Amino acid sequence: MPPLRLPPIPRSLGSRGIVFFSGFAMMTVELLAARVTAPYLGSSLYTWTGIIASVLLGIALGAYVGGKLADQTSPRTILAASLGLGGLTTALGYFVAALIGPWLGTHVAVPVAMPLFALLVFFPPSLFLSAVQPAAIKKDLVEMGETGRVVGMLGSWNAAGSILGTYLAGFVFNYFVSTRLVWFLTAALLIAVAFWVWFRPTKAKAVV
Repeated sequence: MPPLRLPPIPRSLGSRGIVFFSGFAMMTVELLAARVTAPYLGSSLYTWTGIIASVLLGIALGAYVGGKLADQTSPRTILAASLGLGGLTTALGYFVAALIGPWLGTHVAVPVAMPLFALLVFFPPSLFLSAVQPAAIKKDLVEMGETGRVVGMLGSWNAAGSILGTYLAGFVFNYFVSTRLVWFLTAALLIAVAFWVWFRPTKAKAVV
């Protein structure tokens, strides 16, 4: 049986789409995090503080580790692994929330319970999805003279995806679609994109 081969896409277009979707997925998870948290720990300044802090911590560590690993190994490997693990930890996070949420909500004060809950549920997806952008930059960067253009372009596409994810999660998904459905669909799409990245052609002009 011949190996799975997917049609090539121009490198820059593939990179833009990947970082756009990673930003979209991260903000979708972050905005819906409040609805995942509310049944167990309520909705307050404490819950939002825990969510935002854990996501920012994931972004900081993920960007650093992703960039470092992209310098040491194939950026495509980092891209596929980051997207796949981001999707996997997103899906698992929903079950972790249901497992630990009731106990934390009953036995631990919210200012203590919320940081722990957020670190276990929302930190892992943020960590892995934040590693996508530095790996995409490394893969797209052909020469040092275009560093600013590549970093700026992919950063803007990542931000655009984050903005779209924020608005859809806040104004559409939050009211008209099941949180569970959006959560697991986002996870499934991340894993599907990871497989696409891994199996795509590797010629010079292929995707990312």
